[in-house]
Formats: sequence, C-alpha cells, structure tokens
Amino acid sequence: MGDPARNITEMIFHRASASPSKPSRKIRRVFRVKNSIEILERFEKYREKVKETAYKQQKTHPRSTVDGNELLRFYGTTMSCYSEKSIRVSELCKDPTCRVCRMIQCNFDTEYTRKNGIRLSTNSEELSENMINLSKLKMERAAIVCRIIAGTVVNKVNNRVKEECESIESETQYAKSESLIVRNPSAVLPCFVIVFT
Repeated sequence: MGDPARNITEMIFHRASASPSKPSRKIRRVFRVKNSIEILERFEKYREKVKETAYKQQKTHPRSTVDGNELLRFYGTTMSCYSEKSIRVSELCKDPTCRVCRMIQCNFDTEYTRKNGIRLSTNSEELSENMINLSKLKMERAAIVCRIIAGTVVNKVNNRVKEECESIESETQYAKSESLIVRNPSAVLPCFVIVFT
C-alpha cells in the first residue's frame, strides 16, 4: 500500500479484465517481484538473441529487431501463502502447492513448461493452468504480471514453423483476449503478483 507503482499495476489489471468498464474482481494485495541480477541478465541476453535472429529476417519481423517484441502479459495461477496480516513478503514460501512461489522460484523453468511452453494472456483474469477447488485448499487466485520477449509469433504449430518462432498464438476461452505460448522460460520476467477475489 502507498507504493506509486500499485495504482498503475491495479489500473493495468482492471483494464485487462474481461469487463474493464465494470471490474468484477477486487484486488486484495499487490506484491512486487524482486528479480536477481542473474534473472535480469538472462532476460536481456535472451532479448539480444531474439533481436539478432530477427535482424537476419528484417523484412519479416521488424518489431523483433527493435526490442525483441516485448509485451506485457498475465500468468493466471493460485497462491496458498497469501495472508492479510503480513505487510511485506521478503521471501518465497516453501509450500509445494503455492504455484506463484514455485513458478517465480524456478523462473518458469519446469519440465512441463520446457515441453509445453508458458501460456500467458492479455486477460488478467484468465487462468494459465487447470484449476482446482480453491476453497478446499485455502488458495487465492493470483495473476503474475510479466514482461515477455515474444519474438516471432506464429499461429500454426508444425515442426517446420515451430523451429522458426519464439512464441505461438493459442486459443483462449475469452473472445476479446489473446494468449501466447512462450517457448523459452528466459523470455519471461515476472514483475508483480496481484492477489484478487
């Protein structure tokens, strides 16, 4: 509370919701993710690699040559270590069921994401993975606000195209939102975690 970035983050979250004119979700907490120097360097190194690749195909992907086609997207998941009482959270929890802490801890680099990619959305309320009953497990819904290097995006998946792209467009349950499957965990930089009802 009181951080100037909170108002901007809340505004971004509400404008990216299913109904931005009448936000149905109440934001309970906003956490800033403090990334290590190693994670920031990995992200920038990946951007340079994408820019270099795109430069060779300049006419095809001009945006990627400028900034790697950087976008802001949401990773919808759950958080089990959330507490109204805690004012600050200085470290990630150890609970194996807390998906927010586990994804940030492993930098989105899991066996599942290496095989299937990381699904991120323009819709702040969309879930990136199969949901379980939150009430039974005392979990809260959360969205991780991420900067991503989308690079070259394709909407078809076949072996030839897949090798030439960094991201793949994906079907979404919301008509007005777009989903991207980012293929490399180095392309994702978590910035904020928003806990909402």
